[in-house]
Parts: sequence; C-alpha cells; structure tokens
Amino acid sequence: MKNLRTENRIIAGENSRVTILGHPDVTVPCQVRDFSKSGLCITVEQPISSGRIVKVEWDDHFLVGRAQQVSATGTNFRVGLELLYCSKWNETMTSMLATAG
Repeated sequence: MKNLRTENRIIAGENSRVTILGHPDVTVPCQVRDFSKSGLCITVEQPISSGRIVKVEWDDHFLVGRAQQVSATGTNFRVGLELLYCSKWNETMTSMLATAG
C-alpha cells in the first residue's frame, strides 16, 4: 500500500476516550495510534461515520476533529481525524512535528 501522507507523524499508543458528538453524544474507549500537525489516527471498537465530529480526551487535553477515513482492522476500526482544534498544540508541539520523521 502506498503511503500518501505528506506530513510527519508521531507514534502515540495512548489509551483514551472519544465522544462522538450528536444527539445524544456517545463516548467509547479508543487508542490514539499516531498524530501529525493536522490530525490523528485512533482505533475504536465501533465504526464512526465519515464527516462526524468527535472529541478525543487524554490527560488534561482534548482534540476536536472530523472523521475522514474509516477502515476495519479485524474487530476494530481505524479512524483518521482531521484536526479542528486541539488544546495541546503549541509551539513546542509544532517544532516536534516538523522534525519528526
């Protein structure tokens, strides 16, 4: 499979939780697989429809993103999220992402 990513990514592997925003909101466990300056990839046990807005929370931080790509991986689903807002992004994070390879 050809890698079409244009941004450096950092492997994370953090356990977290994701809230699928809607009426009602649904919160499920997830694992943050990796991230870049414009988004991140999570793994969840249920599919999240493309276009849905979600909130991923870990430690004292959170990210709001839009589900872009969803693919089944065994019994889980890998979801690529477009970054809309992240409480953790700052100059240090931006520098780290720029030099990651």
